[in-house]
Amino acid sequence: MKHTISFAGYDETLAWHIMEVDPAHAALLIHVWYQAEKVHQMTVSFSEYDRFAHEFLKVHEQFPGSISFEKGDFTLELTYDRLGHVRIKWSLAGEATHVLASDQSYIGQALASIGVYM
Repeated sequence: MKHTISFAGYDETLAWHIMEVDPAHAALLIHVWYQAEKVHQMTVSFSEYDRFAHEFLKVHEQFPGSISFEKGDFTLELTYDRLGHVRIKWSLAGEATHVLASDQSYIGQALASIGVYM
């Protein structure tokens, strides 16, 4: 199984590819891709995923605000300003931070995709 959640910027995209749903362990296997390169792999529990999804929805509907997700070496932060512009910031431990400019309509597509597993 593969399901993609794209955090699309104007020029670049960070994507979560959900490769496996493991109901026995209540976890998702997610491959993280930046542009055309796999940069990370993580196992996320259903509760971690649901918590991120609910916080993401709240900030998306009531910006300004920010939401962050950390799992092991991977960090993702979405920051909304009061006009609906979004900064997608992500990094891996020990590496440079990447910042993608986006807006609420682009990020709304990611939120719609996340809802699949809620």
